[in-house]
Amino acid sequence: MSKKEVSPFHLFEYRGHPYLLNIEKMAAHSVSTELLPILHNIREPQTKLPADQEKILRSWDLISECQDNDAPVVQMEPVPITYLYLFLTQSCNLRCIYCYGDGGEYGAGGSMDSATAKQAVDWLITWSGNMKKIHLGFFGGEPFINFPLMKATVDYAQSKAQEAHKEVAFYVTTNATLLDDEKIAFIKEHQFSVQISFDGPREIQDAQRPYANGQGSYDSVVPKIKKLLACVPEASGHGVLWGDTNPQLVKATLQDLGFTSLTLAPASSSLFTDESEKKPSSRKTQAQLQALEQETAAWLHHLRSRDKDILHGLRASSGGYGIYPGMIALLHNRRKYHFCGVGRKMAGVSVTGDIYPCHRFVGNDDYKLGHVGDENFNRDDYLQSPPALRANCASCFARYYCAGGCRHDNLSSSGSSHVPSEEICRLRRRELELAAVIVSNLSSDDQAFLVNERIIAPKPCPLDF
Repeated sequence: MSKKEVSPFHLFEYRGHPYLLNIEKMAAHSVSTELLPILHNIREPQTKLPADQEKILRSWDLISECQDNDAPVVQMEPVPITYLYLFLTQSCNLRCIYCYGDGGEYGAGGSMDSATAKQAVDWLITWSGNMKKIHLGFFGGEPFINFPLMKATVDYAQSKAQEAHKEVAFYVTTNATLLDDEKIAFIKEHQFSVQISFDGPREIQDAQRPYANGQGSYDSVVPKIKKLLACVPEASGHGVLWGDTNPQLVKATLQDLGFTSLTLAPASSSLFTDESEKKPSSRKTQAQLQALEQETAAWLHHLRSRDKDILHGLRASSGGYGIYPGMIALLHNRRKYHFCGVGRKMAGVSVTGDIYPCHRFVGNDDYKLGHVGDENFNRDDYLQSPPALRANCASCFARYYCAGGCRHDNLSSSGSSHVPSEEICRLRRRELELAAVIVSNLSSDDQAFLVNERIIAPKPCPLDF
């Protein structure tokens, strides 16, 4: 599809009322019945529009866009690597039924040694260039299995960062099974950002995230999560949706545990499973689509009643898949050219020191980019923007919101890292539409309330760097 054939806007209805999404400008508008037929035929030669209608269309930048819809192809320059996922171990004490990492072993298993960890830190400092802040994450498997190396690596990274006049921040993704007083104190002392993988109510957590011996993990993990949150209340929770799990139920459970920040995401298939051994896909999105509709109604209702506490909760629980990211994208007119920093700002390092575009690809040799002990590092494919280069993305109205999707999820779903799964595309498109509904119904007073209560951030000044 050529650029001339790509519409500059997307029309849709919500509860019988028409809305418009200005794709290139990443802006949303409620549409009057008088404008609707004009918008349906805007590509056809027209007679002179009434002055009031032409003024509206020009204020929405639709007339100029329809005259010239050749948006420039964005050429992204190489950027420094500032985020590194370090695999301290490729082993795990859980056997999550959806694990994309082959039971946490990522095809090979093993543990990282001290020399490799130091090489990885040195590599990050080198490839971060002139950036003054770097981020070092500990991953697995379950990273706390190799806690001694974590402690030694933190000491080394702080020392080397200080020598390079940089600041290093640490983060860890953990299943919380091994948390104890010593580890929690270490997390607090070094100001770790923490993400806890936890899937919800007892019946879901135990079914989806059992120990290697088949025993459920809920009862042993919950007290440790509560102890962590008492010391590190900003720790976030992450739930994986499997089958037709109700997202609202998972959110409510994580919030009841004390998480004030959480994300949810559908499970991705493993790249380590042979085609003959793959289970039928259990990804179902109907429950998530229904949850998005409920979330939209909640935003509109509680905004009218000015219930700031509930609105803060809606924001905090809207990570991963939810309405809030779309609201911010439209309120800030933000065009996104990459789904994440995969291969650009971030990389993952296996226990043997091999470099991958992110933690999800570790162990898949076709996606190896180099080694922390070598100078070669080939990431050219990841510097290109999917919305500018992929035909399936270039014609999608959500291209600047989704930006091509997670490459690992694409690959595990469609067989190509460049082709998103239709289920995820459906979710992302509806997220953006529903965010457009909310944004279109915000008055100036509504926006001021949301900003003043710090529910949404103010639009950045273009001169702020």
